[in-house]
Amino acid sequence: MQTVQRPPVPAPMQPQATRRQHPIARSRYLPYLIVGGAVGLGMVLMIGAIAVVVLLMLANPRLPEGVTVAGISLGGQTIEQASAALTPLNNTSVTFTDGDRQWSLSLADIGVSVNAEQTLALAEKASTGAALQPSYQIDMSQAQTGLAYLSTLANITGDSRTAGRAMDIPVTLSRLNADVNGELADGVLELDMMVVEPVAPEAGQAYTGTTTTHVVEPAQELGLIAKRYGVSIQDIVTLNGIDNPDIIYPGQELLIPAAGVYEPTQADAPAPSTSSGKAIVVSVSTQRIYAFENGTLIRSHLVSTGRAETPTVLGDYAIQRKYEADDMAGPGYFLPAVPYAMYFYQGYAIHGTYWHNSFGRPMSHGCVNLPSDESRWWFEWAAMGTPVRVVA
Repeated sequence: MQTVQRPPVPAPMQPQATRRQHPIARSRYLPYLIVGGAVGLGMVLMIGAIAVVVLLMLANPRLPEGVTVAGISLGGQTIEQASAALTPLNNTSVTFTDGDRQWSLSLADIGVSVNAEQTLALAEKASTGAALQPSYQIDMSQAQTGLAYLSTLANITGDSRTAGRAMDIPVTLSRLNADVNGELADGVLELDMMVVEPVAPEAGQAYTGTTTTHVVEPAQELGLIAKRYGVSIQDIVTLNGIDNPDIIYPGQELLIPAAGVYEPTQADAPAPSTSSGKAIVVSVSTQRIYAFENGTLIRSHLVSTGRAETPTVLGDYAIQRKYEADDMAGPGYFLPAVPYAMYFYQGYAIHGTYWHNSFGRPMSHGCVNLPSDESRWWFEWAAMGTPVRVVA
């Protein structure tokens, strides 16, 4: 009988003992974990706070300390705060002078305001403690309106024997348009003034015994009133018992020894360049403009042509361009929105004028000046190509 050998049965493995960590060993590091976490959290919060501050500073930069603009302290302010602080400067007074005479208007009165954006851009780049002047911007139409008002205060009315003085508004406007910051840097602006030479009354119709009542308007004097009615100054003086012909005042009623406003006759007017259709003649000697249709005089009015240093061109021309309002500029002068401009040669035009009231005297830089309301009639009547003759 054969015996079967069986493999030995291994002895069962003894389970290893599990090592247990004592609770006291783990709790020994807990405070360090808490402190480390707190420190980390604090650093994160601090970095976040710094980031917020930096972002706020970038979004709302502040001007360097000690910076002033026109004496207003802006140092340390945000752009928004500094912009608000500049607003009162728009009402700063400007002193206008003519020799020892002077007048004051605000910046706003002459269309000037502080350009806050440019001013603050300069302030941002300035060094600590810098004292700056504001940067200005100008509305030329409002500037013109303000200077026209100022002219009613500054102009001196002359008469047939004494020269007057009148603001040359186009020249002053040109200066402001070219460099408003430089002109107003010290708050004083010397006015450009013209000497208005005396004018002799125009020869006209004889006194007929009838009279017309005339109410004196601002800036009028006897020479211009006499020219308007075609009578002599002495006739007006005698009829009204005027002791001093140099002294008349707005609102004064004068008896004029004439039946109505003087209108030149066909014989008084220079001949037009054509007897067919419409034609315009401007006379420098009589300071008048004449309208003709088919050789017949239909209308006339006083004008102001160029002064001696800027004379109106003589010769035969024609209306080349027409604008209801046009900005005019030339050597040393600037005028915005001149009404009813009709150019007849290069920059020479017949146009409306609101910056002076001395029609009947040379006052312009070469153009033919008419009162604004009168110029509209000529603008609507004269077509493109209408002949214009300018005579001495």
